[in-house]
Amino acid sequence: MMERRERRYAILAEGWFANRHAKTAHGLLRYGRDEVVAVLDSTQAGKTTLDVRADLRRKAPIVSTLREALEYDPTSLLVGLAPPGGRLPGEWMRMLREAAEAGLEIVNGLHQRLAPELPGAEVWDVREPPKDIPLFSGAGFDVEPKIVHTVGTSSAIGKMTATLEMERTARDAGLRSEFVATGQTGIIISGWGICVDAVVSDFTAGAAEQLVLEAARREPDLILVEGQGSLGHPAYSGVTLSLMHGSCPDCLVLCTDAAREEVFPRIPTPELPRLIHLYEEVAALVKPAPVVAVSANTSALAEAAARDYLQQISRETGLPACDPVRFGAEPILEAALASPKTSPETS
Repeated sequence: MMERRERRYAILAEGWFANRHAKTAHGLLRYGRDEVVAVLDSTQAGKTTLDVRADLRRKAPIVSTLREALEYDPTSLLVGLAPPGGRLPGEWMRMLREAAEAGLEIVNGLHQRLAPELPGAEVWDVREPPKDIPLFSGAGFDVEPKIVHTVGTSSAIGKMTATLEMERTARDAGLRSEFVATGQTGIIISGWGICVDAVVSDFTAGAAEQLVLEAARREPDLILVEGQGSLGHPAYSGVTLSLMHGSCPDCLVLCTDAAREEVFPRIPTPELPRLIHLYEEVAALVKPAPVVAVSANTSALAEAAARDYLQQISRETGLPACDPVRFGAEPILEAALASPKTSPETS
């Protein structure tokens, strides 16, 4: 974890700003509190971020070169994409070295650590975890603010988005809410957190607990913990379980995607009522946490079909369902606020 500092970002997204591989860039533009002064993508130069992605809600110029980006006086250069294989090509590394020589901080959310490759530069390797994470202690059981945790039918299903939309809605309603970031994009957006996929497995629950305890020290009304993976995903179920038990949530919000038919090749997406029951049973082994609402990504559907899909989910589960980006997060936030605090002794 680290103390939040203010940054003025230029974002490296060369050739990829328009597609989903630039999700870190898109997340910072949509939800970040820091200023974004320019995006580097020569294939989109001369446009603005809203020209390319109107859904990002924030306008910044897109430029071809680092020299052009430096004219906007950034303090930091963000690696805003995740290339296949997880390593940056040589031409991008050269650009990062030039940026570091110009005095910019390099912010990197990839598994590839850049500090060893850029000696002498100021580098924030977001995935580098703290060195003093303790084992889970149970201190999270006594956190006073309500803790809400997003879980999912699969990975990359919109858990961060749902959590951030709840935070935005809570703040608009005058509530003091803390977003607890557990992945690289969320950490870059919020300025603090622990990337739990880089933590040794025995200490992942302890990392989640420490994050919640840090959020509680800020005296919020509500703590919103970003989920990772899925209990039904064979690659990521371990981190899902550790986060769910370590963060000691009082309730859960289940996230799904209208277009996702498989969790993993040959593994179909389970029916929502079955998955809700599974999450509640597994949570209750440590501390009861009911699923109180469903957040659904309906971007693949026309509006009328999306509303029908959400109504179908509500009929199947008996829970409020909404697409927080498309229709607002009020229903899931209201359900979370109405749910009582729980403890390990809650029957």
